[in-house]
Amino acid sequence: MKLSLVASLALLSSTFIASAQAQERLSGITMGQQAPEIAMPDPAGDTLRLSELRGHIVLLDFWASWCRPCRMENPNLRATYHAYKDSLFSGADGFRVFSVSLDRAGGGAAWKKAIEQDRLDWPWHVGAVESGINTAANTYQVHFIPTNVLIDPQGKVIGMDLHGEDLDRALDALLEHDPAKLAEMKKQQAKAERKRKRKARN
Repeated sequence: MKLSLVASLALLSSTFIASAQAQERLSGITMGQQAPEIAMPDPAGDTLRLSELRGHIVLLDFWASWCRPCRMENPNLRATYHAYKDSLFSGADGFRVFSVSLDRAGGGAAWKKAIEQDRLDWPWHVGAVESGINTAANTYQVHFIPTNVLIDPQGKVIGMDLHGEDLDRALDALLEHDPAKLAEMKKQQAKAERKRKRKARN
């Protein structure tokens, strides 16, 4: 499924003015391109891949425990995550956040503590606190944090450096409004939830 043309155009127009500033923060990507794959370890050492979230609207968020502006932004990001994570989007199954920490080698304890303190309770956190080589930051050419990339269900970049109300407006533009489609999506969502519960009992 693809995002509706109207929703896509609304989102692109809402981010066009800020695109120059976004490129200063993220010079390795451009609007409309396929988001490069990320495969990095989570706090437990298991590898997580950005592509595992295909089918969702994804916010790829770059931050660090030592970054004060990032820490100040985290409550807003958490609120947005909980407000939209189960929302019905056009062609997408909810909203997800994939967080990439720029904490340096040896900074694992501070990273984990910041996740806990800021209650960043989504499961997609990766970093390079062991190797010190942050392949995601290098690929996306991250120059300043906090910054982020909004990705559509097919893995394409549809927004950059969106924060607070700007991010909320971008997500609102992607919501599904067709009553028939909403009814079908809710039906499928309920079916998936029943399947998940049956699997958990077995």
